[in-house]
This record gives sequence, structure tokens and C-alpha cells, in this order.
Amino acid sequence: MRTEIKDNSIIISDVKCFDMARSSNCGQAFRWKSLNDGWFGVAGDKGALITQSGETLTIAPGTDADIGFWFNYLDLYRDYQAIEDEVARDNVLSPCLGYASGIHIFNQDPFETLISFIISANNNIKRITGIVERLCELAGNRIEGEIPYYAFPTPEAIAALSEQQLTAIGSGYRAPYIKKTAEMIAAGYDLEPLRAMDTPTARKELLRFPGVGPKVADCILLFSLGHTDAFPLDVWMKRAMRLMYFGGEEPCKKDMEQKIAQLGPNSGILQQYIFHYARENM
Repeated sequence: MRTEIKDNSIIISDVKCFDMARSSNCGQAFRWKSLNDGWFGVAGDKGALITQSGETLTIAPGTDADIGFWFNYLDLYRDYQAIEDEVARDNVLSPCLGYASGIHIFNQDPFETLISFIISANNNIKRITGIVERLCELAGNRIEGEIPYYAFPTPEAIAALSEQQLTAIGSGYRAPYIKKTAEMIAAGYDLEPLRAMDTPTARKELLRFPGVGPKVADCILLFSLGHTDAFPLDVWMKRAMRLMYFGGEEPCKKDMEQKIAQLGPNSGILQQYIFHYARENM
């Protein structure tokens, strides 16, 4: 890949196996929206409009100091071509490429991801996006620019809100979970050490937070803490796995876990491929 700065924008050329539309619209992040032939989103306190023309990305605004941040956030350092080549050789997984090729796992802020996926429980993407945006408007810092936006609130800012305020933005029964989790982080719980833990241990740590079950924990591990072997498994994914790998029969928990383990260290990335194939075909 080649990178240059032009007109206050980062231009990245020769980007292989990346589709911004698919990556931002696959349910892993809730602060991206289609705008002006591109995608405007907020990552932490950085807002940017990302447009894509073939293998060229333009990120605006952007300076030299922002290049490393966006390369990491968009997971451009990972060799997705190698992953897709492996998928293409797999008779079961290869049909998924037509529906999910180019999806990258965004490396999001762990606290933002924790709160966002607590909100996601028993919810749909449209409602999740709305609640997250209203939370940012309620407690996040407003950042001025060509396109003004709100940064995701700090743990302290969310902890200072009342449950009534959180309920009023649409969070419903999740309001006490959001407040208590923010209080735990504000009191000093550090999510960063979970990166270095093995996935089962890190998952167990996340289950300490109210409103976090196994599926939400795996979303947090996959989308913010670098655990690409975390495999979010809900009713929909269980059905997809059952149809693709078990002849439609219900596997026992051990057999399901063994099959996921067989998918390898990037099973969480493959989960996205399976999910989007299944959404259109099952």
C-alpha cells in the first residue's frame, strides 16, 4: 500500500480485499453512516469521511499523525488476501465470499464497544445506532468541523448520568447495566490487559459486567480487543452453523465448540463471512 497526504486528506492506494461499505454496515460498529458517496463515522474522538474508489481510500480530514490510527482502526495491517485465499479453497466457506469479501474487523475502542454491545442485546441495528448516537449527544464532547459530531462519552461522563436519563434515550432495561458498567470502568477497571489474555480467560473477565453474556463478550473481544478467534454465537449463527456443518441437526455444545476451533485463529473473521452468507441464503 502507498500513502500520501493531499488537501488535508489521507489517500491510501493499492488496498486489497477491503470493502468500506460492507465493513461499516455489517453490524460491528454503530457510528458510520452513508454520506456524499462515502461513509462518515466517528472512532473515539476522530470523525472522518471515508470514500473508496476501487483499491484507493480517501480519509478526510487526515494528517500524517492520523495515518497509524486509521491503519489500525481499519485493520489494514492484516493480510486479508491470505484469509480470503484460504476461504476460497474451502468447499463449505467459499460461497460466502460473494457476500462478505472485503469485510475487515474494525479495531474499536474497548469501552465504546463494551457499552455499544450492552445496548445491542435483544435489539436491532437501527435502534442500537439511534441509542448510541443519542448517548453521545447527551454526554459526549461536541467536536466542531466541516461535519460536526460528538465524541463517544468517557466512562466518567456516563457514570454521572442517572438511570432516568439513560432510559430517556431509549436504552430501556439496559440503563442500569450501562450506568454500572461505566462506574466500574471509571473506578479503575482496565480493559487493556484483556488483549494479552487467552480468549476464554478474557471472556470470563467480561462476564463480570452487568448486561454482558457470552455472545456480547465475544463481540467485544473480536471488535475491540484483538481476539480474532472470538466467535459471537447467537440463535441466528447457531442455525447457520447447524445447516452448514451439521446437516441441519442440532449439535451438542462440545461439537459446536470443536467445529469453531477447527476454523482456526481467525474464526471470528470467518464468522462475519458465514453470517452474511447465511443472512441472504438461509
